[in-house]
Amino acid sequence: MKRFATAEDVAARLGRPVLDDERPRVEALLDDASALIAEHCTGTWSPEAPPASFRVIACAEVIRWLSVTPGVVSERTGELEIQFAASAAQAGLSEAAKSGLRRYRRALSSIPLAREVPPSGTPSP
Repeated sequence: MKRFATAEDVAARLGRPVLDDERPRVEALLDDASALIAEHCTGTWSPEAPPASFRVIACAEVIRWLSVTPGVVSERTGELEIQFAASAAQAGLSEAAKSGLRRYRRALSSIPLAREVPPSGTPSP
C-alpha cells in the first residue's frame, strides 16, 4: 500500500528533522495511518492520486501518536499521579481525522426489504 505522506512531510510539520533513531517508528506510523485512512475512506477516490488532505491527516495522526509517551495513560501534576497501561497510543484515527475524511466515506443508506403481497384471492405468479 502506498503511504499518503513521508517522513520528510512529518518533519516539515514538526519544525525539525526526523532523527535517525526516530525514522523507523515514524515510517511504521505512516504505514499505520495510511492504512487506517484508506480503510476509513470507503468512498470514491483514486489510489494513484489521493486527495491532498490525506497527507495532512496522516502527518497529524503520526505527530499525535509521537507525542504520547508509550505506556502512560494519564498524568496529573498536582499530587503527582501517573497511570500506566499496556499502550497509551490508540491505534485508531482521532475524531478530528474522521471528521476531515468524512467527505471520502461512502454514506449509509437503506433499501426496502419488503415485497408486495397480492391481495387475497389473487393467484401468485
